[in-house]
Amino acid sequence: MSYSIKKIELYVRETKPGRMLFSLGKQKQENKSQQGLLNPLGHIRLVLQDSDGNETFGCAGDRLSVRWLDKRPGRSLDLKRRELVQLLNDAKEIALSVGEFETPFEFWEKAHPQIMQRGRQMQQEDLTSSYASAQFERAVLDAFCRAHEKPIFEMVKTGQVGFEAASIHPELKGFPFEQSLPQRPLSQFWIRHTIGSSDPLTEADLNAANRANDGLPETLEEYVREDRIRYFKIKVSGNPDQDLQRLSAIWDVIVSAQAPVITLDANEAFDDLKTFEKFLVRFDRELTGMFQHVAYIEQPLRRQLTLDPTTKKSITRLAELKSLLIDESDGTTDSYRRALDIGYDGTSHKNCKGVFKSLANYALMMKRAETGRSTFLSAEDLQNLPVVPLQQDFTTLGILGIEHCERNGHHYNFGLSMLSEKDRANAIASHPDLYVGKEGEGFLNIQNGQVNCASLQCSGFGVANEPDWASMMDMNKWVKLRHPE
Repeated sequence: MSYSIKKIELYVRETKPGRMLFSLGKQKQENKSQQGLLNPLGHIRLVLQDSDGNETFGCAGDRLSVRWLDKRPGRSLDLKRRELVQLLNDAKEIALSVGEFETPFEFWEKAHPQIMQRGRQMQQEDLTSSYASAQFERAVLDAFCRAHEKPIFEMVKTGQVGFEAASIHPELKGFPFEQSLPQRPLSQFWIRHTIGSSDPLTEADLNAANRANDGLPETLEEYVREDRIRYFKIKVSGNPDQDLQRLSAIWDVIVSAQAPVITLDANEAFDDLKTFEKFLVRFDRELTGMFQHVAYIEQPLRRQLTLDPTTKKSITRLAELKSLLIDESDGTTDSYRRALDIGYDGTSHKNCKGVFKSLANYALMMKRAETGRSTFLSAEDLQNLPVVPLQQDFTTLGILGIEHCERNGHHYNFGLSMLSEKDRANAIASHPDLYVGKEGEGFLNIQNGQVNCASLQCSGFGVANEPDWASMMDMNKWVKLRHPE
C-alpha cells in the first residue's frame, strides 16, 4: 500500500496564560504584553490518501516558541514569528511534493533533508528547521496510524512505520530496535515542575495583590504540598553568586518533598567553561546535600560552544561531577552522537525536535549501554499544552519509557480554558485519566505528583478526537494580524 498527502492546512490556537509571568535564569522578566497575551499554538491538519483512495486526517501541534528556537540578538519577536511561519509554509509545499511513500519514515527521509536545506537557505537555526520538519512528520505518523486503526506504540513496536535507526546513526546497523523497546507503553509519568528565576517560592514571595486566587497552586511550597511534586527543574542564570543564593532558597522548600529529584537548566547561560566549572565546584561545596539530589544539568553552554570538539577534555572532567545534557544545541540528527563523543551523557527528547530523531537517539543510548557507557534521554518542554501538543508528547514518552517529564503548562495556563467547548468536552470524555473536570473547566489530573494517560493508546498518535479546527485561526491570517511587517 502506498500513500500520498492530498491536503495540508495550518492553524493557530491563541492562548492567554494570565496566571503568572515566567522568566528564564539569564533573561529576567519578559515583555509582559508579549508573554501575557500571545502564547500561540501552531497546528497542522493533514489529509493522507492511500492507493485505494481512502482518506484519513492527521494532526500535530506545538507552541510557536521562537524565543527558545532562535536566541540570536537583534532579531525581534515579530520578525522571528514571520520567518517561522514562512518556513512552515515552505515545509508544507515540500511535504506536498514528496509524492507517494509506503511508510512515514520513507516520507521523513524524503522531506526532512529538504526542509533542513530550506531553513539554511533562509539563514534559520537548525533547531528551527527541525521544528518545522517535526510538525509534518508527526501529522503523517498520526494519519498513518489512524488509517491502520492502531496506536502509534504498536505501529512502532511492530516495525510498521518503517523506521531504520541505522539510516540516522550508521553504527546501529543490525541493532534490534523493536526488541529494545518496552513490552508495553509507559502510561504513568512523574511531573517535573520547572522553577523560573522569578517564580514565587513561598507565601512571603507573593503578596495578596499579585495572587491569581483561581483555586490552583501558585507558589512552589503549594505545589509540593497540594500536588505532591517531587521532581523539580530549576533555571539558573550563569551568575554563580546569584544562582547559589537562589538554589539555597529553593532547597529550603523542596527538601520537604518525598525523595526530591532535581535537574538544572542553564538555557545556554554560561559563556565559558571556566565560569561553569567554578559554579559546579561551589555548588558541590556550599550546597552538598542539594547537589547530591541533582540528576543532571541541561545545556550549560551556548549552543555554538557545546559541540566544539576542543572542549572534550573539560566536558569529560565536568561530567564526572554531574551528568550533562544537551538541548538547544541538538539541532541536527547527529547532534547527540557528536555530544556523546565530547563527553555529554544525554540529550532531551522533545516532539518539536522530531520523533524519529528521538527514536534513533533511544537506539543509540541502548547500543552504547552494551559497551558500558551510561547515557540517557530526558523529557523537556516547558509549555506543552492540551490537546494535541501535550498528548502527543506523552505518547512519545510512552514509547521511549521516560518516567518523568518537564510539564508546566498547567502552572502558567488555567486548565483547558484555551480550548473550545467542543475540544474541552472531548478531551475530558476521551481521556478521563489525564484530565479531571471541575466546576465547568478541565484540568491536568495530577495525583501524588503523577499523571496517568493509558487512554492515549488510541488509534493514531495520542489524540482520540479530531480537533475543533473551526475554533482556530488560519496561520497566515494570524501572523499578518499579530506580527505585521
